[in-house]
Amino acid sequence: MKTKLSIAAGFLVSGVLLFLALRNIEFGKLAGIYSKVNAVYIIPFILVVALELFFRGARWRLLLKPSNPEIRVMDAFRLEAAGLALNNILPLRLGELARATFAARIFKIPLITVLATILVERLLDVVVLFLIFLAAARFGGITGGLLNYNSLLWSLVGGISAGMAALIFADELVAHAWFSGFFARFPRVRLLFERVAMGVKGFHSFKSGALIFLFAGLQWFMDAFNFYLLGRAFGLEATLDIFKSVALVFTGAVAASVPGMPGYFGNYELVLMKVLASWGVPENTGFAYVSFGHVLGYLVMTLLGVFFIYQMGQSLGKVWGDFAARGAEKAAEE
Repeated sequence: MKTKLSIAAGFLVSGVLLFLALRNIEFGKLAGIYSKVNAVYIIPFILVVALELFFRGARWRLLLKPSNPEIRVMDAFRLEAAGLALNNILPLRLGELARATFAARIFKIPLITVLATILVERLLDVVVLFLIFLAAARFGGITGGLLNYNSLLWSLVGGISAGMAALIFADELVAHAWFSGFFARFPRVRLLFERVAMGVKGFHSFKSGALIFLFAGLQWFMDAFNFYLLGRAFGLEATLDIFKSVALVFTGAVAASVPGMPGYFGNYELVLMKVLASWGVPENTGFAYVSFGHVLGYLVMTLLGVFFIYQMGQSLGKVWGDFAARGAEKAAEE
């Protein structure tokens, strides 16, 4: 019941936000705006989406490598694409759990270790994207918006960084003499800590840790570059430079963190339109720009991920059926 309410609430929130985004849009003008899009930029846009996924896979592979050195970048790339595709289709971000389940089975790694790597990915995304955003704001002369909450954002990133540090040194905590007696009495707790620690062991090598940060930065830069390319396709090059494109990526990531329907339609459009309007972009053009990029990126990522899902011998129905069955079992136990 709680799951169904959460799903319904997400669709309701997205529906309301989508209504707010559309209420002042003149639909008669949208077709004209779309018809003027420079199609030359569409192919590079699609290639950059694939490259962004590649950097995601390269980063995840380094996090998984201490548990299984045989993992290839393309293996991680395929599972990253599959997980994001399922996030775009299934509610409650179930794609992440599905990705972890697939990886645990295929790579022969404990599920808790895989989940630890995914948690590190999300924490790292927040830290790296925030730092890139601050750099873009500084060198691009961007003010206002989320920068009005600078102190709060720094506090959030500081807390997340501290949490990451605690995860990274979790295995040293287990081995510490102060806690050796405790873990000796509770071997299952020790095993849990050790498996979680394996998920962050990639940071114990300076080279590996630096590459993980580098790939995270390149991943988000690819997203910003696509905003920039799309701006040129819509004739917005005088407004959208690469610095403002980074600001749009950061704002879009914040918007996508609001619970909503799969694909984050509604939250994404409304927030980015408001940012573009503050830079002088008319609402009709802003909606056309954001919705075009959103839908195109959604389709490319989803179709690619679904292809890999079926390549693994899975299907959308089977994945959803597995999660539904687990939910029913949990409800019966309660």
